[in-house]
Amino acid sequence: MTRPRQRPRVDRKNLIIRRVSTYLRTLDHLRAEGVEVMSSRDFEKIEGVTQSLVRRDLAEFGTFGVRGVGYPVGELRDQLARVLGLDRRRNVVLIGAGGFGSVLIHSESFRQRNLEVTQIFDQDSAHIGGSIEGIAVHDMARLEQELDARSVDLAIVAVAPPEVQGVIDRLGRLGVRGALYFASRPVKSPANMVVLNMDISVELGLLTYLLD
Repeated sequence: MTRPRQRPRVDRKNLIIRRVSTYLRTLDHLRAEGVEVMSSRDFEKIEGVTQSLVRRDLAEFGTFGVRGVGYPVGELRDQLARVLGLDRRRNVVLIGAGGFGSVLIHSESFRQRNLEVTQIFDQDSAHIGGSIEGIAVHDMARLEQELDARSVDLAIVAVAPPEVQGVIDRLGRLGVRGALYFASRPVKSPANMVVLNMDISVELGLLTYLLD
């Protein structure tokens, strides 16, 4: 009898990390509103996850909060930031200075997550030589000459889908360790990189399903 194939543990871990990221987002909002203590029930009301799932997720990384009292918002926020590796500054190179890339630079979430765009590259002559938030926009053609991968933690690739694979390949050869891209097509990840995709078409599919 063939035994059912088990899903790799990394899949489960990824799901937990995604939920922990949403918990951190909630904690950021509550801290900004002056909330000092919250409970698993509060997480359930805000994020729509069960109290037991919240407790199991947090237990993956240690012991948090006080039984019968709840979680100190500021303390738990900082603890989860350490779990996610967001307790220290991460330098980001942005590939694509167009509208979407500009939105990312101005995002408050970047600053809250200790992410700082330190270099920008684009192939549009309208952007090259200019600056966004005081950060110079370099010519994409000079990526290999201008980018020092040792000073960059990750890349955000905001270019047209057909161009993504070529950009990822170039970043991999330079030694950039991680990249996030936005496209409705998969790419092949270089062996030395962690590459993630945010596909809006997937989210739209979920949205339209929920509307029916």
